[in-house]
Amino acid sequence: MNIASARAPEAETATGEVQLTSTTVNLPEPRTQKLTATVSAEPIASPQRVMQRALVSLFSSLGIGPSASNLPTGPVRSPIAMALLAFGARREYTQQIRALAKTLPTQPVAALTTSELAAAAATPTYPGTTRTPVTLSTNTSFIEFVTGEYQPGPGRYNLNYTISRFGIGGTDLGIMWDNGIKDNPATAVDEHQVLIAFGDTFSSASPVRTGVWRFNTLFRSPDDVLTNGLYVPNGVPYDVFSGSPMERPNWSDPILPSPGQPVHPPYAIGPEVTIIPTAGISTSYPNTYGARQYMSFMSIRSWDSPGRWTTNYSGVAFSDDNGQTWRIAPTSIRTAAVGRATERFVPGNQNFQQGAFLKPPAGSPEAEQGWVYSYGTPSGRVGTVYLSRVQQDQILDASKYEYWNGTSWTASDPAAAKPVLPGKTTGWFIKRTTYPTVSEMSVQYNPYLQKYVMLYGDSGNNMVMRTATSPEGTWSAPTTLVPAWKVRSLYAPYIHPWSGTENVPASEQQYLYWNMSTYNDYQVRFMRTDLSKIKV
Repeated sequence: MNIASARAPEAETATGEVQLTSTTVNLPEPRTQKLTATVSAEPIASPQRVMQRALVSLFSSLGIGPSASNLPTGPVRSPIAMALLAFGARREYTQQIRALAKTLPTQPVAALTTSELAAAAATPTYPGTTRTPVTLSTNTSFIEFVTGEYQPGPGRYNLNYTISRFGIGGTDLGIMWDNGIKDNPATAVDEHQVLIAFGDTFSSASPVRTGVWRFNTLFRSPDDVLTNGLYVPNGVPYDVFSGSPMERPNWSDPILPSPGQPVHPPYAIGPEVTIIPTAGISTSYPNTYGARQYMSFMSIRSWDSPGRWTTNYSGVAFSDDNGQTWRIAPTSIRTAAVGRATERFVPGNQNFQQGAFLKPPAGSPEAEQGWVYSYGTPSGRVGTVYLSRVQQDQILDASKYEYWNGTSWTASDPAAAKPVLPGKTTGWFIKRTTYPTVSEMSVQYNPYLQKYVMLYGDSGNNMVMRTATSPEGTWSAPTTLVPAWKVRSLYAPYIHPWSGTENVPASEQQYLYWNMSTYNDYQVRFMRTDLSKIKV
């Protein structure tokens, strides 16, 4: 997500730390994917976007941009950056950049250097290698990097070469959801895909979080052979089923605001540092592709102390072209506090600034009734979990949600929501109940377990899992998947939606696949948990 040290996990210990590299061991059968793409030898960039990138890079070198955090321990802001902040938000800054781009003459230039293009062209369309998992606990292993580039040395092969192919040297999150689009076997394209949303994205890998900055980016993957990692096909400009939305080869565009469209309306009042995805889901919809994509996000007002940040509002964006372009629904805006956004603050909405979408299993009463669930947490990593639900055709209208009050559902009153995870009550005369703190989270129904599964980072920064027989709970005690002392600066566990389903081979259905971020190198890793080894 995150560029300031507030996003870094609070607890970091090197004792017993495992070096997360993966090992190439043999060549299996090729993947059974249909999607193929070529890398253009002479890509031509949009002059406006070239100038925009150049100006953003120039301003970043002067201290203007996401690295200018407001932390006592963070980088000191330059006078120019302080002047920009006086205008209120980076939104205006971006508008100024785009205005300049329209007035300065430029010539078309190549998207990447010859050597970079050669490296991208050399990348196999369907990498045929397997991996030897790196064991991190009795139930969980590291499989492969989702992001990053090839690094010389044994065991450092990277599946996706994201610098050469997407201009992504570092990013985080990797929120995954099924796009809900049926594959057409008559085409050469895999229309049924998993969409993968990332937070703040940088073009350079070293030093970390440097280079050209994008608020957010998105990958698409039809990969159903997950034993050797999560493969992302090549991106093709303006192709809604290619590996990433892009206007020119080998450069992933930001998705919020959408490239080529005006900046979204100024919902924030005051600073808006960045816009970060928090969850995604699809539902059937009468458009060209038969499905609409929904992505929740949060508007960051400031990065505060480690594990804490302040939001202006949260909202939901939607896409009718498989994540290529997005629009923000004004009716979805949840202002976090009075005076932070243009929409009226509704008490309780501060508890739904981050969270996770959940689609109940097909055939269940909840699915038949058309419900979609949305878990919520306050901003940062120090709050607990609340639950709401909404009809799938009303996801974009915050006034239509119902909230779990601990025993029943209450309509249109987010303040009625009560914590869904079991609390601990202490005291004799004055009783006090405390609830588990939850960081970035994801929830999914798992057919293998026939239970709902929740992943999140706990107060000790361990990646943990809980299960329940219903979205409301009762949720089980947590099981640790990856302890914080094992991997440095880990966070953000996001479940692969095909885990345990018929979308993967039967031999793979006992595994829960998920993404995990690490802040020290700012990369996303693909993980595997053996559910047969967990007592539920």
